[in-house]
Amino acid sequence: MTQATPNPPDGLILLNKPAGMTSHDCVSAVRRLCPRKFKVGHGGTLDPFCTGLLILLLGKGTRLASLFQGMDKAYEGIIRFGQGTDTCDRDGRVVAEGTPPKLTAAQWQAMADSFVGPLMQTPPAYSAKRVGHVRAYKLARRGEPVSLDPVPITLYEFNVQPLDERDVQFRLRCSSGTYVRTVAEQMGERAGCPSHCHELGRTHVGPFVLASANPLDDPFLERGFVPFDLVDVGLPVHRVDQREERLLLFGQKILAPLGLQGLEGLVRILGPTERFIALGRVEGRLLLPTAVFP
Repeated sequence: MTQATPNPPDGLILLNKPAGMTSHDCVSAVRRLCPRKFKVGHGGTLDPFCTGLLILLLGKGTRLASLFQGMDKAYEGIIRFGQGTDTCDRDGRVVAEGTPPKLTAAQWQAMADSFVGPLMQTPPAYSAKRVGHVRAYKLARRGEPVSLDPVPITLYEFNVQPLDERDVQFRLRCSSGTYVRTVAEQMGERAGCPSHCHELGRTHVGPFVLASANPLDDPFLERGFVPFDLVDVGLPVHRVDQREERLLLFGQKILAPLGLQGLEGLVRILGPTERFIALGRVEGRLLLPTAVFP
């Protein structure tokens, strides 16, 4: 592991998460390399068995967590047919068995294509969703009933290729909030055979790619670090002058340019030196700061 970093910069680390660790484990490992009160968080969790791109947020970057959590994601992995588990992945207890169907590659792809588009998906019982004030997985582990409401998701691409009699390889691109484990289980339901997600790796989060990620044993490599001022959160960008910068940093409104008036959602605001100073929201003819970064 890298030695402690006395002055870690604000921004984000693209991390290649290993299997067997929770996202919190990875955050803790990096936090130990930073000064005691320096903030480290993440931009969306991965299950322990899952590998791949985990975005860690440093310092001021932690205030952008919700923006990363809302980005589209892409995954690749293997669905195993013939066994269903209580967690819908390989770490769970086998609760159903059956004979995998004998389908051609074209038939498997046709089945995957039927998932593409907007869907309503019920999160798995073993998930971090809350039931009241309790995480669903805690109730499931205690053997208590878990009732979760379906949520809207979108699958943009779902490509599959059979590897052998029981394993089907896949690549999937989806909206935020999609549980790939549930997609794997539902593929089995449509095929008439229990199934689970046997391997899973995240390859993309918004514009960020796994190929740029750092290993956990050396997370501060330059290739996988993005300075806070250069973080691309996929928002429209507005540059202000010194006077406007000063007003925004004190929480005051400024006049929105004509090109932004009527725009919905957030705006990334840069100061005259290209410093990322605030997130703002347009209201009528005004631009209001919703978060400022002195």
